Amino acid sequence: MADLEIDNSISLRAGIWSSDRSLTADTDILTSALWGRQKADLGDQGKVVLDWQANTQSANRERGGLIREAYWQYYFGDHSLKVGRQIIVWGRADGVNPTDNLSPRNYRFLTPEDGEQRYGNSAVNLSTDTGSGTFSTIWFPEAAASSIPLQPMPGIDYRTRTPHRSQWAVKWDRMFDNFDGSLSYFEGIDPMPVLVPGAISATGAVVEVQAQRARILGADFSMARDATIWRSEAAYSDTPSKGSTDFLHKKPQFRWIGGAEWQILGSATLGMQLTYTHVFDYANPKDMTPGFERSIAIRQLATSAQTSPEQYGYTWRLANRWINDLLSVEFSGVADQTEGSGIARLKTSYAVNDRLSLKGGYDYYYGPIESFFGQLRDNKLLYAQIEYSL
Repeated sequence: MADLEIDNSISLRAGIWSSDRSLTADTDILTSALWGRQKADLGDQGKVVLDWQANTQSANRERGGLIREAYWQYYFGDHSLKVGRQIIVWGRADGVNPTDNLSPRNYRFLTPEDGEQRYGNSAVNLSTDTGSGTFSTIWFPEAAASSIPLQPMPGIDYRTRTPHRSQWAVKWDRMFDNFDGSLSYFEGIDPMPVLVPGAISATGAVVEVQAQRARILGADFSMARDATIWRSEAAYSDTPSKGSTDFLHKKPQFRWIGGAEWQILGSATLGMQLTYTHVFDYANPKDMTPGFERSIAIRQLATSAQTSPEQYGYTWRLANRWINDLLSVEFSGVADQTEGSGIARLKTSYAVNDRLSLKGGYDYYYGPIESFFGQLRDNKLLYAQIEYSL
């Protein structure tokens, strides 16, 4: 008989947000949500996991819900087979992960935790443990794209095109006492969509939001030495781009991030990482003839974070805990020095007791409007949330 285990049970949440993450004029948004995660242990037959949420918000009286994960996992010998909707996270760098392209996100969803914006897509995931590491092969019958905030433009009608094609990925993981790393390859749909000019009429124009094909080769590692954790991650992305004058696709690119995390002042941790991106076949869309296609090309490069051929930046995260670890405070951010843009975030959490917790924070975007972070300046917000676990 199956032994039903409840993981994290069910939680009730309510919050208030100074604005949304959809670049609209909505303010003072009230949210409520019901989150659940269940796990059924089937003994020799494996286990079944279900992760879901249902939510409402006062802005436009929106309501929604989502099955984030629903899969069956079975172990046999040195193999693990996982079938169903699942969230697959790749990458060992802190916060920015060039190899993490398997699970889409809803970047407009109001939640204090970035990981809760993720949702799974259907996959068959086979992992094998060997003396040389763990080999994983993943097949997705259908790709899924992330939902992103879209900059309002007069006369523009955004239309999202759903991807309809399969994709696959392979990964080799190797772990030692104080070092672990991986090599990976993904062929399928880049979950981050691009903006493509569509039909023009007397009343306006259409811009298609498309998730397009990509082939991504990646590698990462993390290493603990003394009191320092070193991390690095890199990926090369090949796209259908036809060269420098093609603004209908992302350009091929190479991204790298690397740095360290230290423990300081007792319980505090400080993480710093450098970032670098090289965009191949880059061209400046401002050299195009003024008009609709030029405007969308400029917006597209900002959406794809490909606004210059060489991009340098850094990330940081400073965190500490007090009051017997009941109170946590984290200050983090990502900065693009090439464009002078970035995001800074302050996040706090206090556990009143084993069931009740309070969370609050502030997201601050800055930079030119034609940069990746600068285009999101209207998504600056304050929030507070209360969570009760049943």
